[in-house]
Amino acid sequence: MEAARKKECGNMPVLSNYWFENTDFRGNTEFLSQPHCAGCWAWINWSDIGSTHSTLVWERSDGEIIVDLPPILNAQDILAAVDAIITSPASRTSGINAGWIPWKYVPYYGQAPGRHGDLDLLVNVFFSFHVHTPWYCSDADGTINYYVVPYLDGGGHLGAYVDGWSYNYGGGGPFCTGSINDKLNSGVPAGMGTLQKMLDTRLALFANSTFSTLYLLPGSGDKSGSGSVDVDEHVSLVLLP
Repeated sequence: MEAARKKECGNMPVLSNYWFENTDFRGNTEFLSQPHCAGCWAWINWSDIGSTHSTLVWERSDGEIIVDLPPILNAQDILAAVDAIITSPASRTSGINAGWIPWKYVPYYGQAPGRHGDLDLLVNVFFSFHVHTPWYCSDADGTINYYVVPYLDGGGHLGAYVDGWSYNYGGGGPFCTGSINDKLNSGVPAGMGTLQKMLDTRLALFANSTFSTLYLLPGSGDKSGSGSVDVDEHVSLVLLP
């Protein structure tokens, strides 16, 4: 009996609860993860989670393969490729963030609302930029965003494609917004191909593996303890064999 109990408790799934600041699983996210024996209760008791407007609970297998996205995207070769997307007088001013965004909140959603489900989660890969302008205009600051869809194909192989792009900025007035827009409208769409090549290079590492399930988790996918993360800026890709 004792041997059987030890064997059962060797399988340690995790119950994770996420509380989101905003509706539809967005914004600052409080989380708590509790490992437990298979068939055992997992107790989560959190009495003060502040003001939250949506929540998720996920029972997670101990076989998860967790891929923390921001550290991978901030590899030197990817940063160098991203820096080639916009050139002087524009420059990248932050590292690369990778959060999730429900499809209904993607800026170009209105062009084809039915392409994904409203609450399907895309990976929002983005970074900040600065544009130096002539003395008669104000400098501009903004973000460039690429929206990525990870998936498993019919054979269980991992894939991902760049679904689209957007940018936004402030400044550049009163005379320079036109030239800034021209530069961004040229460079940012072209960057989709650059990012796709970088993704394909990383995905090749999984070419010989197959998976049954793919999903996203807030932050680095912590499997125990509590904390907080801005899910708009940091998520992990999770795979199950």
